[in-house]
Amino acid sequence: MTVSGVTGGIGKTTVAVNLCAALALYEKKVLIIDCDPRASATSWLGKTDAAHGRSLSSVLKKKTSFPDAIVKTRLAWLDLVPADFNLFTAARSLSGKAAGPALLKQMLHQQVGSLYDYIILDAPPGFGFLNMMALTAGHGLIVPIRLHRTSDTDCQCLLKLIHYIRKIHHTPLRIAGFVVNACENSSDIQAFPEKTRFNRLSDLVFHTRIPEDHTVIRAMDHQVPVVLEDINAPAGKAFLQFATEIDSIFSHQKEDPETRPGPDKLSMAKTSPPKMVDIRERSSEKVEQLAANIADMINEINQSEQA
Repeated sequence: MTVSGVTGGIGKTTVAVNLCAALALYEKKVLIIDCDPRASATSWLGKTDAAHGRSLSSVLKKKTSFPDAIVKTRLAWLDLVPADFNLFTAARSLSGKAAGPALLKQMLHQQVGSLYDYIILDAPPGFGFLNMMALTAGHGLIVPIRLHRTSDTDCQCLLKLIHYIRKIHHTPLRIAGFVVNACENSSDIQAFPEKTRFNRLSDLVFHTRIPEDHTVIRAMDHQVPVVLEDINAPAGKAFLQFATEIDSIFSHQKEDPETRPGPDKLSMAKTSPPKMVDIRERSSEKVEQLAANIADMINEINQSEQA
């Protein structure tokens, strides 16, 4: 899955790093790939040296294999492919190639395969090559939103971008859900789905919301995930709940863990997190209806712009 959005300051790296860490605490084998030259996820996980030159940029330049670029983190079940500023130059050299945006997807399929329960990509904001590459590589898109920063225009642009990637790169990318980040007031959560254009996407807003919590800043400063800084902090509990919600929705699509390479062939009872009460069902009929709603909104947007 890719964690992304078209604007900065909404907490993409916060969500990506801490979701991965929470999943790892539930003994899900997780790989996080830092796709941002600013290397925020890499720094947060305490790997500022980019593994002595082995990073996503060296993988894209084909100087390093994907397995060789993977580094361990403080959590036994969480691995990282770090980023550095060289990723910017790698993107420049690849952006002119037609197959460039699909390169990461191909490499993941060929070199990593099914070694992980979850592969989560932390994408940079905007419409640049690296964001396109990260979105093309993912099957699902997690979109962090901040209720006073995410605008109608941001969402319109995001829907158009998804439509473009699906059409041009023939990828099954879909919105896994919107997660409300840094929520100050529980009543404010209704603000996003009630927006005129996007009330039809309300079923795609995750139940879990991440509260405003100073523990997040403290954890970033200490270069540890929130769940290691203070697992009982409001944000720590929220990310654990979010990991449970994510796994409850998507784990049924995965292979039996005992048939997949992984640590010690753990049993289902050991690797499955506790079920969360009242997880919403995502039937195929509902997903198809949501996809139709998104297509309708893209058409409405295009028609309004032409007018």
